[in-house]
Amino acid sequence: MDSNLNTVRDNVYQLETYFDKLRNEVISKLNECSDSIKSAKYLCHQAKELTTVLENKLINTSNEEKEWKDIKTKLATTSIRGMIILNVGGDKYTTSVETLTSEKNTFFTALFSEQWQLERNPDDRSIFIDRNGRMFTYILEYLRTNMVPDNVMNDKSLLKKLIIEAEYFRLHSLMDRLGVIYFPNGSLLQLAHQKKLNEFYGKIYQQWELIYKASRNGFDGNTFHSLCNNQGPTMTIIQSNNNYLFGGYTAIPWSSSYHSYTNDTTAFLFTITNPYNIPPTKYLINPHQRGCAVYHHRDDGPILGGI
Repeated sequence: MDSNLNTVRDNVYQLETYFDKLRNEVISKLNECSDSIKSAKYLCHQAKELTTVLENKLINTSNEEKEWKDIKTKLATTSIRGMIILNVGGDKYTTSVETLTSEKNTFFTALFSEQWQLERNPDDRSIFIDRNGRMFTYILEYLRTNMVPDNVMNDKSLLKKLIIEAEYFRLHSLMDRLGVIYFPNGSLLQLAHQKKLNEFYGKIYQQWELIYKASRNGFDGNTFHSLCNNQGPTMTIIQSNNNYLFGGYTAIPWSSSYHSYTNDTTAFLFTITNPYNIPPTKYLINPHQRGCAVYHHRDDGPILGGI
């Protein structure tokens, strides 16, 4: 009798063990399924957002192509086969409209896309541009040859003046050639990282101003707000203890509100360097959480995102 009871007890114990193991396996599989569903939903959301971004880029490309065709159409009707006289700060230059508009989205493409003939000087048919006439020599030489003289690159004073003129004329390729820094006075970002953040922002040649640096100004929340409040859109770059770079962007100006969440449809997070070898990536905001995009508190530094 005791032997039978022991056998039954052992069988029950084994069944209980198997059941517990099976239950744990089922729970594990269900959790995996749940995680897979969440990942699929997130990927669908990211795919939708990326599709929107790509569609906008296609629209912008189409608009740029149309603008370029319009300019070419107007160039075909210009007199003297596209020759033009520019009076730059009192110094006169003779060149062609084709040379001046060889790069898209510049001061010159904007100038010649309008009824620029009406702005000519009635005496010599020149167009006046109120800039440094001597520095324009280097601007025009670059447009003609795609070259920058060595004496400019080796002369800091001259280089600085040419950068100012390149920025004014919006000659982006020249700005790259001259080594323009898009996030000046910072020490965290390489030039490639700066360009990538501007790509995330949507303006490749955006130039930012450093308004707060924790290693310089301190990590106190009140100091952050005294320097950053009401400064307009900001890009926050953070370096971890392991020297990884990440951060976020918000178009909403910071404020010293008390426990205040703010809606921002344009906010995003990003990673630049990380321990997982993920390339620089922009993470768009969850459309259902836009009301908690940015958190403001007078005692805290920048906080993006919330629940």
